[in-house]
Amino acid sequence: LFRSLMAECQNGKGFDRHLLGLLLISRDEGLPEPELYSDPAFSKSGGGGNFVLSTSLVGYTTVHGAVVPMIQDGYGMFYQIRDDRFVVACTAWKSCSKTDAEKLCRTLFENFHVMAELVTTAQL
Repeated sequence: LFRSLMAECQNGKGFDRHLLGLLLISRDEGLPEPELYSDPAFSKSGGGGNFVLSTSLVGYTTVHGAVVPMIQDGYGMFYQIRDDRFVVACTAWKSCSKTDAEKLCRTLFENFHVMAELVTTAQL
């Protein structure tokens, strides 16, 4: 069961189960729907399948893959953590003029380098 649930999450299905669980429990208990689900910020931040940034972490494995954006002007980011680096696949729809996966990935790594320098040179 765990492997099938993990496979669903890796395919973008069910990764927000905790939010679905909250909604279903409120319905089962006859409680009002939590305000979270009617808040415009919920939909704007990705609730209901509107995620601007869709991510998947495979941890410390050697699995390779990619994640497609869930919305037209969104991004997909598949990443894994290794002892000496991050491995990232960043995607965006070429048909969308608002997104640029190459620029997002480059900016992300430039900032990783800045953070690494700050951490290694800090006199804490």
